[in-house]
Amino acid sequence: AAIAADRVSGSSDLAMRALETFEAFCTAGRSPDELRDLAAKLEAAQPSMAAVRNVSHLCAQLLAEGNEPALALREVRRELEGAQEKIARNAIKVFSVKSAILTLSRSAAVVATCKWLYSRGRLAAVTVLESRPGLEGRRTAEELAAAGIPTTLIADALGPVLVRECDAVIAGADSVLRDGALVNKIGTYGLALAAKAAGKPFYATCEVLKIDAAHTAKTVPTPARRPPEELDPPPTVGAVNVYFDLTPPELVTSYITDKGVYEPRRIAQLVML
Repeated sequence: AAIAADRVSGSSDLAMRALETFEAFCTAGRSPDELRDLAAKLEAAQPSMAAVRNVSHLCAQLLAEGNEPALALREVRRELEGAQEKIARNAIKVFSVKSAILTLSRSAAVVATCKWLYSRGRLAAVTVLESRPGLEGRRTAEELAAAGIPTTLIADALGPVLVRECDAVIAGADSVLRDGALVNKIGTYGLALAAKAAGKPFYATCEVLKIDAAHTAKTVPTPARRPPEELDPPPTVGAVNVYFDLTPPELVTSYITDKGVYEPRRIAQLVML
């Protein structure tokens, strides 16, 4: 229930919390049916985040196969904890010169990547959209500024305008579909369109565990609507509140992952692996 109610954390953070749920749940012996039921409940708590589903079902499978719980879950934790540094290291492959970056929302991978690039002289400054209605971008901006990175916070609507003044756009990923489409915080699609129009690269950072092998852009469910009162509409005005949008693969230059840098057309190959 706590994971379902979380409107602020990124999918990497929530995937870690899913793992922690299994760690707590498996202090006593559990049957395969109980493990699968827990995985299904965690998946339903955040259906737009493939990492939560993948980590949950991976944990259930490892334990149902009779692996020693502490060792199996420790290995999953090691993989999750090391992923962001691997993503950041791989970002060096696409940022060969000092660059100004524009981003949005809150992504642990984006934050780690920006810190890594800045420490190696590859990052000049970061512009961050505040990302309404949850304002997750404010947290991102605060953390980057605390690391000494020149950081500017802007209103969401200004983002596409300022893309032309940056060298690249970087977004996180809540899910990557098997056809290379990107599911992420609303505003991502608009930035990708603006990057295309301005001739600037658009990158998404993510763990391979965020790949959704079950869906493409044509089959992925419509994002759930969130409480309309979060938008604070006038009493007589309706409101549509969703958190995620879909960016087609042709607008994504590359995915910077913990396993390497891949064009969207390569995502299907990663699924097969």
